[in-house]
Amino acid sequence: MSQFVFYIKLPLYKSEWLTHHFGNPVVFPACSPYNADIKAYLQRKSVAEAPDLLEPGLTAIAIPYSKAKPPQIYNYMGPKGKEVIAEDIDDLFKRALWNDISPMAESPAALNKHIAAWCEMHGIGLDRIETVRQYYYRIRKKFGEKGVNLIKRTRK
Repeated sequence: MSQFVFYIKLPLYKSEWLTHHFGNPVVFPACSPYNADIKAYLQRKSVAEAPDLLEPGLTAIAIPYSKAKPPQIYNYMGPKGKEVIAEDIDDLFKRALWNDISPMAESPAALNKHIAAWCEMHGIGLDRIETVRQYYYRIRKKFGEKGVNLIKRTRK
């Protein structure tokens, strides 16, 4: 990892989840597809571009070291590149949430309690549990609209 970072805007619950697992600044595992995307969209900062500065609501992402694109020179991520990284993070969050919570849908405990416990375990503030719950239910509903039933029908 280098000492260089760029900042992206994420919903607070995703930022908390990401920094809980990958640190602050966020350092993705070496050779991960996330680092590959970061390296792919790094650019030289033009003289006209102001450097990224930390502002409230932004998440710091570490720029991985690369011989091909040394962070001392390639340390600018454009708005479209940041969109790609934010989408990568969204996909990772969605997979983690789905993989962890879906098996719990058959549990006798209320799904909302499972989601609250999941948030607590993954560093997400308790005042954002409802947001994560709605996110999970929207995913499930989208599958239902395509004829894939993922909703528990009976209580045990």
